Amino acid sequence: MAWVGYGIVLIYGIMLIGIGLQIKIRYPRNQRKIHEYLFAGNHASFGLLAPSIFTSWIWVTSIVGSGEAGFRFGIIGGLSYSIGAGIAFGIFIFFLVKLKLLMPEGMFVTDYIGLRFSGFLKDAYYFFGMLVIIYVIVEQSAGIGLVFNGLFQVSFKKIAFFTVILCGIYVVWRGMRGVLFNELANFFLISIGFLCFVFMILKAFPINTLYHGLESVATDSYNRNYNPDGMNLLSKSGILYGISAIVIAMGQILMDPAYYLKAHISKNKKVFVKSFLWGGVIFWMPVSILSSFVIGYVSLSQNIDLSQSVNLSIDISTNVLNNYFGLKTKILFACLVFCIGCTSIIHCLIGIQSLYTIDFYKNKINPAASENEKMRFGKVVTLLTALLCALISLSLQKVSLLTIDVFSGIFLAAPCGVVLIGIVSKKVVGNFPWIAIVVGISSGLWVWLQNPNQNWNFFLGIMSSFFLPVILVGVKSLFSKQKFNFKKLLFLKSE
Repeated sequence: MAWVGYGIVLIYGIMLIGIGLQIKIRYPRNQRKIHEYLFAGNHASFGLLAPSIFTSWIWVTSIVGSGEAGFRFGIIGGLSYSIGAGIAFGIFIFFLVKLKLLMPEGMFVTDYIGLRFSGFLKDAYYFFGMLVIIYVIVEQSAGIGLVFNGLFQVSFKKIAFFTVILCGIYVVWRGMRGVLFNELANFFLISIGFLCFVFMILKAFPINTLYHGLESVATDSYNRNYNPDGMNLLSKSGILYGISAIVIAMGQILMDPAYYLKAHISKNKKVFVKSFLWGGVIFWMPVSILSSFVIGYVSLSQNIDLSQSVNLSIDISTNVLNNYFGLKTKILFACLVFCIGCTSIIHCLIGIQSLYTIDFYKNKINPAASENEKMRFGKVVTLLTALLCALISLSLQKVSLLTIDVFSGIFLAAPCGVVLIGIVSKKVVGNFPWIAIVVGISSGLWVWLQNPNQNWNFFLGIMSSFFLPVILVGVKSLFSKQKFNFKKLLFLKSE
């Protein structure tokens, strides 16, 4: 059945070509100026932006990861995953509004870091911006490859590699308008496909079946997935998982340059706030909650043994589909996963292209560069990033996506903490946050790797990485006599 997997990739590629050709006809000046190519005329409406935020925030792991959360933690698992990430996105909206008030003409978090702290720290945040992009892209491409391999026995490496390359070429070819219109098309494809998938699963496994399955998990000690907290909405492990989900998601969003770009190109402040709220919270949360039901709880209800699984989140979904459903349902799920993964990859690549076109090239390489020079540099960086991510993906077939999540969560929590304390604190602390970030990441990794308790180690590692920099910078600010002049941010211009 390998032809099915490759056929899905081919059809999606044809769709991208069709969207790109329509943009060429409708917007003939799209390629000529940064204002058109990267900012889509700075006039994105709610109808374009809200679907864009939804499709970029819903990842392959939003579907299979929430299923794993339900499988691991019982009824609170899917809720913790969804509510935690939803809270994080809500906090991010408030942060963006605050950032817009502080620096109306600024765009990226690197702009803020450079003036709030130091140029040296700004350089570090270029690295963190690239890191989160690589992490998200690699996780999506690996997720797609694992699902296709599990359902259709196609080559994991071929699917993972060519998916990223296809997305990279499309972003460079058509820029932000290509991203927005592709995300709009995928919004409908994902919404319809997901509802059909949920209907098929619940038709085969009604709610009462799922309930009795969870009840068995919680009460029957002979159940291979026995968890006495399976029906407990206030279980300690589930609550800790939800708290860690907030911090992990905060690090992912705050460091992602594409979200700052999308806020910048909106018609006005009201449109961007409304779009982010609907796309990132109101549309997104029900999808992840339902995914935990139709993937995680179905697996529990059927007493499936996945104790030896490396990639639990992927194996749960593919196991259910292979054992209980036919080819049509498998194709539907594969198409859904491919659309979700590709929109997230394309979102990330337009973010890194904008950061290195607008900010990095001007500030680090050639301040007097022409628009053509900046655009050329951004395109090269985008293609190289896509190639790097594609190559990294090839090595992840046997690596748990949960391990990637925790590692990146620890790595990104520390710089996330510094960004937030920089808003709260009013003092000048110079380059000190760099030391705090190194201490936070080091302590987080040490706690995670040294603690043998798997129910606690990831939580303590992420909390340590996030809160240590906050505490250290906060204490340092107490000994600083100089107040930071936030009015400096008012005069910053990114473009």
